[in-house]
Amino acid sequence: MWTWAEIVADAVVRWTGLGLQSAWGASVHFFVYDLLKITVLILVVAFIMGLVRSALPMERIRVWLERSPARWAGYPAAAFFGALTPFCSCSSVPLFLGFVKARFPIGVAFAFLITSPLVNEIAVVLIGVSFGWKIAAGYTLAGVVLGMLGGVILTWLHAERWLHPESEIENEVVEKGPATWSGRLHEAAGDSLHIYKKIFYYLMGALLLGAGMHGFVPEGFLGRMMAGTGAWSVPLASLCGLPLYVSANATVPLLEAFVAKGVPLGTAMAFILSAVGVSLPELTLLRGLMSVRLLVIFSGIVLTGTTLIGWIFNAVT
Repeated sequence: MWTWAEIVADAVVRWTGLGLQSAWGASVHFFVYDLLKITVLILVVAFIMGLVRSALPMERIRVWLERSPARWAGYPAAAFFGALTPFCSCSSVPLFLGFVKARFPIGVAFAFLITSPLVNEIAVVLIGVSFGWKIAAGYTLAGVVLGMLGGVILTWLHAERWLHPESEIENEVVEKGPATWSGRLHEAAGDSLHIYKKIFYYLMGALLLGAGMHGFVPEGFLGRMMAGTGAWSVPLASLCGLPLYVSANATVPLLEAFVAKGVPLGTAMAFILSAVGVSLPELTLLRGLMSVRLLVIFSGIVLTGTTLIGWIFNAVT
């Protein structure tokens, strides 16, 4: 569905005279392609969530989710829903914002945000073909469990207090939508544009950062750093993955290349999951929604989880 964005990005690179194989050409292509893709995702997802909020009894759903038994069901539901959405880390933010604006429990929203980029059905198939279906099942289970545990921890910490009040998220009252569909469409469109304007500058900063890393980060250097077999190599691999911005589908060839170079599977998995699950571009985008403290806690949960997953995979393989 993003072929048109690929065509536009290719045309822009040709117009600038930069080769696609060059670092600058790859950076420009990344920036244009992801700008188009994420802009469409933000506008469309925010529009759909606006319609959903106006058409469904979101207040009753929220109250139901806040009850203890229902909330425990909400964590796996959000995590599995995240596993089914083919989004990268930045592309998951619009839907996460929709959950937060609907005043869903913050832990349930974060269970989706953590799992969505980590687990992808296409990546699961590719890992199964390349490394075996037991590894693919372990990868899937690890991503879903990490999302649920992260949601539980953030609920326990009352993370909603670290959302920006000025973003009109935390204290927003979800009112009943207009009676007519034309009114609902108009309100949803206005809400969608309002959200996009709110995060536009953060989006541009995130994409510029991601584009620079995409074109200039030396993969060979990272591979040599992670080739050690000591336990320290796993948390180092998780930290090395943090600055990158990649989708789950694109990581499988990289995972194969690392393993072929002698990097232990668990260490390579920690790097891949970290790069997919949390990235500096995503954090830059989320900065418009929450405080630095919440960004640090969210990152710490993902990095700790990917380190534990890496140690487990190294132990069993």
